[in-house]
Amino acid sequence: MKKFYLILLALVCTVSLSARVIYLIPNDWRSDGAALFVHSWGGGSDIAGKMIQESDNLYKFEIGSNTNCLFVRQSPDLGDQINWDKKWNQTADLAIPADKNCYTITGWGPNDGTWSAQGDVNPPTPDPNATYYVTGTAELVGADKAWSETAIAMTKNANNTFTHTFSDLAEGVIYRMKITNGTWEQNWGYSAVQNAHAGVTGDSDGNIVFKLATKGNVEINFNGASITLKGDFTDEKPINANSVPSECEDVMLQAFYYDSYRDGAPGDVLINGKQLGNTKWNVLLAQSGEIGTYFDLVWLPPSGKSEGGTGYHQTVYSNQNSDWGSQKELLEFINRMHAVNTKVVADIVINHAGGKSWCEFYTQNFGEYGTFEPDASWIAQSDEVNFNPEAGDCKGKATGPEDGGYNMQDNYGSARDWAHAKPEVQEMMKAYLKWMKNVIGFDGWRYDYAQGFKGKYIDMYNSASENYFSVVEFWNGDMNNIKSYLNDVNWNTLAFDFSTKYSAIQGIADGQYQKCMGSGLLGAGLSKYAVTFVDSHDTYFGCEAGRDNNDEIGGCGKSMEDYNKDRVLGANAFILSMPGVPCVFYPHWAKYKDAIGKMVLARKAAGVHSESKVSDEAGNGYYKSTITGHHGSIRLLLGPNSGFETTPQGYKLAYKGGNFAMYYNTTEPEVPVLSITPTTIYKTESHTVEMSAVALSGTPTIYYTVDGTNPTTSATKKTYTTAFTINGTVTVKAYATLNGVNSEVQEATYTYQEPQQTPLTVKFMPPATWENVYLYAWDGANLGAWPGMEWKTTDSEGWLYHVFPGDVKEVKIIFTNNAGEQSSDILLDQDACYEWNGMEVLSQNCTLSDIPFQLLVAPEGKIFKTESLEITMSTVGEEGTPAIYYTLDNTDPKTSSTKKQYTAPVVITKTTTLKAYAVDGAKETEVQTHTYTYQAPQTTALVVKFFPPESWTAVYLYAWDMSSTPLLGDWPGMEWTTKDGNGWLYYTFPEAMREVNVIFNNGEGVQTADLYVDGDVCYVWNEAEAKAEIDLECSGSDVENVEAEKIIPALDTNLPMFNILGQQVSADYQGVVIQNGYKYIR
Repeated sequence: MKKFYLILLALVCTVSLSARVIYLIPNDWRSDGAALFVHSWGGGSDIAGKMIQESDNLYKFEIGSNTNCLFVRQSPDLGDQINWDKKWNQTADLAIPADKNCYTITGWGPNDGTWSAQGDVNPPTPDPNATYYVTGTAELVGADKAWSETAIAMTKNANNTFTHTFSDLAEGVIYRMKITNGTWEQNWGYSAVQNAHAGVTGDSDGNIVFKLATKGNVEINFNGASITLKGDFTDEKPINANSVPSECEDVMLQAFYYDSYRDGAPGDVLINGKQLGNTKWNVLLAQSGEIGTYFDLVWLPPSGKSEGGTGYHQTVYSNQNSDWGSQKELLEFINRMHAVNTKVVADIVINHAGGKSWCEFYTQNFGEYGTFEPDASWIAQSDEVNFNPEAGDCKGKATGPEDGGYNMQDNYGSARDWAHAKPEVQEMMKAYLKWMKNVIGFDGWRYDYAQGFKGKYIDMYNSASENYFSVVEFWNGDMNNIKSYLNDVNWNTLAFDFSTKYSAIQGIADGQYQKCMGSGLLGAGLSKYAVTFVDSHDTYFGCEAGRDNNDEIGGCGKSMEDYNKDRVLGANAFILSMPGVPCVFYPHWAKYKDAIGKMVLARKAAGVHSESKVSDEAGNGYYKSTITGHHGSIRLLLGPNSGFETTPQGYKLAYKGGNFAMYYNTTEPEVPVLSITPTTIYKTESHTVEMSAVALSGTPTIYYTVDGTNPTTSATKKTYTTAFTINGTVTVKAYATLNGVNSEVQEATYTYQEPQQTPLTVKFMPPATWENVYLYAWDGANLGAWPGMEWKTTDSEGWLYHVFPGDVKEVKIIFTNNAGEQSSDILLDQDACYEWNGMEVLSQNCTLSDIPFQLLVAPEGKIFKTESLEITMSTVGEEGTPAIYYTLDNTDPKTSSTKKQYTAPVVITKTTTLKAYAVDGAKETEVQTHTYTYQAPQTTALVVKFFPPESWTAVYLYAWDMSSTPLLGDWPGMEWTTKDGNGWLYYTFPEAMREVNVIFNNGEGVQTADLYVDGDVCYVWNEAEAKAEIDLECSGSDVENVEAEKIIPALDTNLPMFNILGQQVSADYQGVVIQNGYKYIR
């Protein structure tokens, strides 16, 4: 199907001889309920305003005697005046012809339009010899005729009008159609419809879209210019959604590879002297400017909570914390991408899911879009849970209806298959995608394992979420099978073009360039629906990662070898030259950034798009093609016999390899592409600003200002040569220029925020569905092992609150119910209140000052091994100017003559008991007692021992240092087999290491908490509580202070006691305690 914009012959534009009236036929500019404006000048005064709707597709406005104008499209929510900063679209400055006053929008560019007058728009007399056809979706005209320009011939009437009636159309189905004259050169769609009805609308391709309220007939009438429809249409407007952009110039980056959430994954190869590395959210954030310079779409891996790893076994869709990073980091990356005009595509895994067990699942809470409690009835009957003995008590409980997967591939053996035919599942998926788009901020979807359920559900979900872009993974090398699937989806998605992968891409790798001719969806004229690619996470290092395929270009695990460079770059040149939406694979981009970047810029310079025309030829050792774009063309020469070394006349070189070259030409001057460090808030003493600009035809110069003035005219502008630092709040404005052509001015404001000096306070209002609430903290404070401290302290308004010690300037926290729902990782560096709406959201509805008056001592009593320890004291909840008094000799500061008033941090160098209290007018706190015990640091190598339970078939020791660097390999760490004579596993760390973090685990999901070790220690496993505990006897151990024969004095609860973190605990504390250097279990 092709997209054309026609002057609407049924709409009459008339010229006014008095006050001049100007008309607009907006066509697709009407989408999204847009408001339309005109700004006119050239007749003595500027006249502007919102245009008046004359009919469905005709707007007007009086402009006096003005001779020039421009038209503006913007959100209807912006009021009745033009908002120049937030407008959606704007035409170029237009001169109004003397004999024409009706402007027809024909596209999305500033010059896409034509002028007309009454003589140009009278309806023509239909050609009595012509034949007209109705074409449309498979549901309307049949799968074999879908969008054929000669699908169904209309019946000619005596008055030279034409009719066709569709019989017994189903109710509730969305149908799409157009009328043609037998070719796509002339076609009529929604803009020609004359009888308005709520149940009839248009989509972004100009198709007529309708839906029936009851099963019945639809009569189509056509007079050669206008269309009328008769039928029992619904009273609601059909969803006007289309997830397939037309003539799309987007280039996509797949920003991950398998297991690239960690360093050292298969495929993490050496590139330019260093490892490829991971692609976690914070790593991609650092590359955001560069990504935005070249790519219009960035595809991310599954972002929700999963069973771990890459994330293709999702468990809680509504929890966007994963091995890739926290929800907060994800949102920051998405916002950064949007700031550089790049859209973000989510990996949607809804064929299957993980859960609590084979038949128990987590709550899916999408806030305003709904909360869902899936159970076994939501799982398809054919799922393995009904016959696999390992399902245990869940066996036979899946009762969901079948949803019709393809080629018996609807069963995904490693997880449970959702029953998409069940209405409850459909509603959950619609809510999920709406939430992902409107709350998290994604722009489009990549559907994983789409062969597992019928394509009509993809259409349903896309129509509900109204996303910009959709692509499915329908892994099938037969183009006809992909085409059939697209029919099932009502042509409302693109598909990864595996047929081109297995023909053209493989042909380039094998030197069989003739396979590029007519390959896949491209050769079938369906490039609009094709996402082309060279490799993906599934093909890259597939055999080395245990995935059974050998589809990687150049051989499994071999694509990044230097001898495959021309294969990889030649294949990328192919997808970046051809129509379709090309998807560049991250490892290719990382290794060959210069080459691929030049080819991307050439594609953009020529305006090659998803429906570009191709003229090509192939033979022995060559493939040659010319691809026509919106404003230029690409000349692609592949193979040793292609003549690639000679620049074609009228073209410039984009990139040349060892046996291929890509050339381009353009009818428009090349505009440099500028990238600038995005707007941010910073709290450090200074902030670094970086800029870059690229162009094919040279190196652009960047000019900028830091005083808010426009650098194109300002006398204070500077030439950018290298990164520079700023202090305080600064607005930077910059532009790039090359050969007299300037980029647009970009602006970024960097706001300095002074760090908070008072103790950090956090408040949280949990949802009523949470039975328990926990606060977990790390990197700044510790409230115990996961799930942290059970949170019960509330203020007068019912908000849970916690005040951190005064020495905590920033800390990471999580709110959780310890039942599958939790917040993102939150970096708390200033007082904040949070509410819950399927995720944590900052709230302005609480009073941070509503905290009881209290004294804070930091750190609280502990064991210290440093030469000295600094103690700070502060208060919260005061109304006046409080005073703090303390003693260091164990006397009562309220009565002691040795008490001192606190004015600065207290430094101690030996075992000391501090007692302190605070006074605020008539308010007075209780005396706090904190004992700080000095313990000489261990001077020998650290030894850690562990006695695992018999149920563990293997034991692993994972360790990392204070800078978070793994010491014994990536998770799960070193398999631990070395035992002493009494059966204890032991490990001796390097002698220079004085402190370390460890986790003991069985490699199958059972593990200890994070354990901090700064002295020899032994642990045993408490099976009942599933946790590790310090063992005091450690029989036969060489670990200091735990010999069996040592006589340990009885614990005295009247003396200070400490937990294993060195924090003082109360007399009723249960667990491991330390007193006078001895360890006890209570």
